[in-house]
Amino acid sequence: MRKRLMLGTLGALVGAVLGAVAWAAVTASTGYQIGYVAVAVGFLAGYGMRTLGGGRDRADGVIAAVVALFGCVLGDLLTAVAQFAPHDAMHRSVAELALLVLLTPKIAWFMLHETFNVMDLVFYAIAVYAAYRTALKPAPAQPAPVPPARAQ
Repeated sequence: MRKRLMLGTLGALVGAVLGAVAWAAVTASTGYQIGYVAVAVGFLAGYGMRTLGGGRDRADGVIAAVVALFGCVLGDLLTAVAQFAPHDAMHRSVAELALLVLLTPKIAWFMLHETFNVMDLVFYAIAVYAAYRTALKPAPAQPAPVPPARAQ
């Protein structure tokens, strides 16, 4: 079970990081945070957990939800980096700037703090819900009970 949970967590992380990159790309290119991207982050995290972890336990859903929250915060951070990159005095690329921000927690916290708004919480909640629901496999359908035959 432990191996399955670790593998599922890895799948959720991969999905969340892919979703975070998509979140940053869409938000930076349009200038708007779109709710469907939050659903995508949650879905990718949950799907990674369900595919590699099995999606059998509530723990799978909780881990996928936490990882989706991480993916949303990472997406917001990458969006801030992409928006700041054209104004960088040292003319670093977006990739160089992202690496610098991700390796320097003070800068990352500052950027998140400066770009945070209340709608971020709504999008985070959507992603967390989508991840939790997607990570858990639906219960197998039970056949309808057959009524006993009437004696004649």
